[in-house]
Amino acid sequence: MKRLLLYTIFLLLIPVNAFSSHIIGGEIWYDYLGGNQYRIHIALYRDCASTGAEYDNPLSLGIFNSSNQLVTEVSVPFPGSTNLPVVFNNPCVTPPSGICAERAIYTTIITLPPTPGGYTAAYQRCCRGPNVTNLNNPDDTGLTLSTFITGTDSNALINSSPRFANYPPLVLCNNEDLNFDHSATDPDGDSLAYELVTPFAGASGFNPAPAPPPAPNYPFVSWSGGFNAAVPLGAGSTTTIDPVTGELFVDANNLGLYVVGIRVKEYRNGVQISSTTRDFLFRVVNCIVELQAVVTDQENSPGFVSYCQGLTFTFDNQSWGGQSYAWDFGVAGITTDVSTAFEPTYTFPAPGTYNITLIVNPGWPCSDTTVMPFIFNNPLEVDFTHDDSLCFIDNSVDFAGQILAGSPNATLTWDFGPNASIPSATGTNVNDVHFNVGGSHPVKLVGTFGICSDSITHPVFILPEPIAAFNLPVNYECNGLTHTFDNASQGSTSYEWDFGVVGITTDVSTDFEPTFTFPTSGTYIVTLISSVSAGCSDTIQQSFTVYEPLSAAFTHNDSLCITNNSFNFVGDVSGPSITTYSWNFGPNANPSTATTLDVSNVVYNQAGQFNVTLTASFLQCSETASSTVFVFREPTINFGLVNGLQCVPFPAQFIDSCTSDTPLFYLWDFGDGSTSTLANPMHVYTEPGQYPVTLQVHTLEGCVTTLVLTRNDLINVHPLPVSAFTLNPPTTDICHSEISFTDQSQGAISVWYNFDDTNETIKESPTSDLDDPVYLYLTSGTHYPVQIATNEFGCKDTSHQQVIIEPFTVYIPNAFTPDGNDYNNTFYAKSYLDASEWEMRIFNRWGELLFTSHDQYEEWDGKYKGELVPSGVYTYVVKYMPCSVWEGEQKLTGHVNVLR
Repeated sequence: MKRLLLYTIFLLLIPVNAFSSHIIGGEIWYDYLGGNQYRIHIALYRDCASTGAEYDNPLSLGIFNSSNQLVTEVSVPFPGSTNLPVVFNNPCVTPPSGICAERAIYTTIITLPPTPGGYTAAYQRCCRGPNVTNLNNPDDTGLTLSTFITGTDSNALINSSPRFANYPPLVLCNNEDLNFDHSATDPDGDSLAYELVTPFAGASGFNPAPAPPPAPNYPFVSWSGGFNAAVPLGAGSTTTIDPVTGELFVDANNLGLYVVGIRVKEYRNGVQISSTTRDFLFRVVNCIVELQAVVTDQENSPGFVSYCQGLTFTFDNQSWGGQSYAWDFGVAGITTDVSTAFEPTYTFPAPGTYNITLIVNPGWPCSDTTVMPFIFNNPLEVDFTHDDSLCFIDNSVDFAGQILAGSPNATLTWDFGPNASIPSATGTNVNDVHFNVGGSHPVKLVGTFGICSDSITHPVFILPEPIAAFNLPVNYECNGLTHTFDNASQGSTSYEWDFGVVGITTDVSTDFEPTFTFPTSGTYIVTLISSVSAGCSDTIQQSFTVYEPLSAAFTHNDSLCITNNSFNFVGDVSGPSITTYSWNFGPNANPSTATTLDVSNVVYNQAGQFNVTLTASFLQCSETASSTVFVFREPTINFGLVNGLQCVPFPAQFIDSCTSDTPLFYLWDFGDGSTSTLANPMHVYTEPGQYPVTLQVHTLEGCVTTLVLTRNDLINVHPLPVSAFTLNPPTTDICHSEISFTDQSQGAISVWYNFDDTNETIKESPTSDLDDPVYLYLTSGTHYPVQIATNEFGCKDTSHQQVIIEPFTVYIPNAFTPDGNDYNNTFYAKSYLDASEWEMRIFNRWGELLFTSHDQYEEWDGKYKGELVPSGVYTYVVKYMPCSVWEGEQKLTGHVNVLR
C-alpha cells in the first residue's frame, strides 16, 4: 500500500505559469452573535503570481430569502491579504519555483430578523484560469460561495454554521497517496456529515464581479469528459472522503490542475439544517524525494524496560522518506535474521550484544543505512518464603531464597532491616532471625548476575504484645441499666467480656465495644481479656455502680382565656429514691416556680404562649420534660376602607382590623340593605349618598364574646358627569381637514379631547383641554376622537365620535388608444385634489425618456418628436407633493399599454 507523503506541500501554492487568472478557492461560514446578528466570514484564495485581478474592494455579498429575493446587499471592505509561507515537512522534496499564494478573509456583521425558510448568503467571482484540467472552458468559469442561514421553520433558529478546520494541500506528488483530516467543527455541537460534490460556477469574463450577486439557484461547473464530483482527478486516480470523520484520501496518478468540491452537512436531532461547500484546487506534480534511515536507540525505544527484559524486542523505526525497509539483526552464522517490516519484532537466539542494521529503500537510487548495537539478556527473577505472624515473645524467623528465572549462579543478598538481630546476609537460606519490636518488617532479597538484577520485598509480621484496657461509659450513672463500653486495648485482635452478673453465664460478649443491659441496679465487676493469638493475651477488671433510669413527664389544662385563667400541673417522675423535682412556669406566672410533684392554681398575667418545664435530678444526672400552655387574649373590633375616589358605581373594599386568638365570625351591614359574612368583603354602591356601615363579630372558643362597631364617616358616593360632544364636518378630505368640536357634556367642570391623529411620523396624538376646540387633521383615514368629562368630585365619563378624512388619491389608467377617434386618445393622471408639486415622465422599454410634464392636468398624446410611438408597453414615473406636508413626496411607477 502507498504511504502518506509527508513531503506533500501543505499550502495553497500554484506555480506562476499555472494560471492566467487568479481564483484558487474559498468558502463561507457564519457565527450567530445573539440579537438576530450574524458574523459572516468569506475566505478567498488567489494566485498572487498570476496576471489576474486583485481582490474585490469592496466585496459584494448578497442575502436572499427563501423565495430567492434579494433582502440586502452588503459591501464588505477588503481586509488585506496574507502571503502564505512555503512550508515543507521533508527537506528531501525539491519544491517548484515561482510559487506565490495569498489568502484574504472578509468579515462583516449583519442583522437578519427571523423568517420562515431562512436566508442564503452568496458571493460570486471569476475566473479560475485556462490550465484547469477537469473543467470545460475554465478561463471563463468563476465560483459561487454560499451558505444557508436557518429560519424559524427549522428546529435550529439559533445556529452557527460548521467551518473546516484545515485547508488541504494544493500540490500533490504524482503516484503517491494523501490522507488528510478535512473535518469541520461546529460551535453548537451538531452532527456533521461529509461528501464530494460538484462546485458552483459563478460570474463570467464579461461580468467577473457582479454586485449584487444574482439570486439562487446557482449553476454547477461543467466537468470535462471523464471527470465528475466523485472522480475529480480523473481515471486511474482515487478521491474519497469518510462521511463520518471527514478523512480525505487521494491517490493521485495524473499530472494536472483539478477543481474539487467538498460539502459538510449539519444535522440537529437527526434533521439536516444547513450545509457549507468548500471549492478548492489540487495540483499534481512530479516530486524529487530524499530520505534518512533512523532507528531509536535501545534505552529510548518505547518497549525498553531493561537490558535484561528478555530476548524478544520490537524496534522503533523513525526513518523518513522511505518506501521499503531491510533489517539485519546481526546474528552471526545465519542469514534468516532479517525482516522487511517497518517496525519488526525479533527473538534473538541467546543473550549477547548484536549490531542492528536498517536500510531504507534498499536497491533504490536514493537509500540510507544505519547500524546500532543492542544488548539482550534473559530476565532474572527471585523470590523467598518465611515464617509469619509469630508472637513477639521469643520470635524466630527462617528465610528460604528462590531463583525462579535466569542464571542459577546468581548472587542472593538479604536486607532484614534495623530491627532484626541479623541486619543483612548473603546466601540462599538464612535462619533464626529475631525482631526486637512487633509490627510489619519489610525484608528485601536482591539477586544479581552480570548486568542483570531482580529484587523482591515481602512483609514479615510480628504480633505485638497485647494490652487490655477499657473505659467506663461517660456519665454512666445517668445511663440507666444499658451501657456501651469503650475498648482502649492495644495490639489485640480478639476480645472476651464478662459483665459480672452473679448466677448467670450469658452476661458475656466478643464484640470490640459491646452494649449490655444489666438486670437491676447495683455494683458489678466487668472483666476484659484482649488477645492477639493463642498464648498472647492480657486481662483487666473494673467495678461500677448501675442506677435505675431517670424519666420525667407531666400533664396540664387545655388553653384558657386571659380572664380568670387558672392552670393545674400533675407530674410523673421515676428514678432513684434520691431524685428531686423543679418546676419553671415562666416570669408571667404566679407562682413562677415550684418543687412539689403536683402544682395547682397557676395564674398567668398576660396572654400568649408560655413554656413550662419539670426537671428531675440526682447526682449529676437530670431529665427535663417540657410543654407549652396558651392563654387567649380578649378579642378587639375595628375596620377600614381601601382609599379611592367614591364615584357611582363605587366598589368599596372593606378591610378587617379585628384581633382574636380564635376564629371570628362576621356580619356586615353596608347601610343600603345589603349584608356580608366575609372577613374583608367588597360591596358596590350604585346610588349616590352617605351610608353608615356596621360590623358585628363573635367567637365560639377561647375568649367567647360578641362585639359591634358602626362607622358613619366611611362611605359618601358621588354622581358621575355625562360626556357628549359634536363635530363639524364629520367627513372631509385631507386638503380641507379642519374640524370644529362643540362640548355637549352635562355636570362637568372640565373636558379633555384626544383627536386620534397618528401615523409613522406622528407617534402621539395631539390633545386639547378647551371646551370647543378646532383641530386641523394631518393624516387621512378614519379617526375616533375621544372626550373625557370631569365633575367637581373628580368623577369622569368618556364618549367618542367618528371623523373620516379622505386621502389625496391619484388615478392612472393602464392603457389608451391614440388613434384619433373621440375616446381614450390621451394618457393622463387624474386627482380630485391639487398637488403642490407635480412631475410625470414616460420611458420606452430601452429607458429612453419620451415625455415630461410638470402640469398636473397635462395629457400625453402618445407622440414622441411629433410621431406616434409604436404599440407596446411603456413605463411611467409620477412624483407629486400632496397638500398634507406630513405625507411627504409621493412616487408612482407603473406601465401603460399603447394600443392602436
